[in-house]
Amino acid sequence: MTARKGRRAGAELDVEAVLDELYTTAPSDFVARRETAVAAAKTAGRPDDARRIHAARRPTLAAWAANLLLRSQPEESRQFLELGQALREAYQSLDAEGLKNLSAQRRRVVTALSRQTVQLAREAGQRLSESVQ
Repeated sequence: MTARKGRRAGAELDVEAVLDELYTTAPSDFVARRETAVAAAKTAGRPDDARRIHAARRPTLAAWAANLLLRSQPEESRQFLELGQALREAYQSLDAEGLKNLSAQRRRVVTALSRQTVQLAREAGQRLSESVQ
């Protein structure tokens, strides 16, 4: 690898870190933090990075909360995705008993994950409305 490629890869990692940090930021603070990061990239002479950061869009409160859950509960999130796959397979094979059991499991998991998300958002200083929950 050339030195130039190494620097470019490092710069991309910096942008990824900035974007990662932005998407952990409460939506109400997102735009201000994004603009600060854009200004820093411009000051550092990285206009492409500044454009990439500026292209990041503020997530809805629901998307932010889901992201918060995914980051703090990766194993539970993975299991939920696997449950979704099992449900799709049960639908495709017309497995009535499997659908019944998996649907009941899905309701329990969604309720538990919703509660966890509400608590995580509260700890992050955000209140989630009924519609967001």
